Amino acid sequence: MIAAPDQSKFIEFSAQTRMSGIDLTDGRQIRKGAPDAVAAHLRRPGETPPAGIEMLVTKAAAEGATPLLVADGRRLLGAVVLQDTLKPKISERVAQLRQMGLRTIMITGDNKLTAATIAHRAGVDDFLAEQRRSESSNFCARSRQKASSWR
Repeated sequence: MIAAPDQSKFIEFSAQTRMSGIDLTDGRQIRKGAPDAVAAHLRRPGETPPAGIEMLVTKAAAEGATPLLVADGRRLLGAVVLQDTLKPKISERVAQLRQMGLRTIMITGDNKLTAATIAHRAGVDDFLAEQRRSESSNFCARSRQKASSWR
């Protein structure tokens, strides 16, 4: 079993930073998170991210995956690509909802390109990307309120 050294500080993921990680006792800071957040964390004046990383991130998102970057201090270690799996027959179920006169909207924390790809595959009518939990809750509450006023 691998364990973090005593006195290490875990950095929890937050919707604000869009990163998580660990501060090790030797001074190293390991971070993992959204590509733009990690890139901003890595950036020093006059520097650009390593060649090809932006293309890798864009390609992963275009395929409906969620790309994450991992860094050790100011050095990019690599990328992790999380592939979302749609529930079986989701597009057929969404089509049934549409036949019932319902409009479907996917709300996700994913980036816009990933969200657009997943929304297209699922067959939903629209999507909201890069949403925080509070934004999703507010949208749902407003939608319910609007729907109840139509009755």
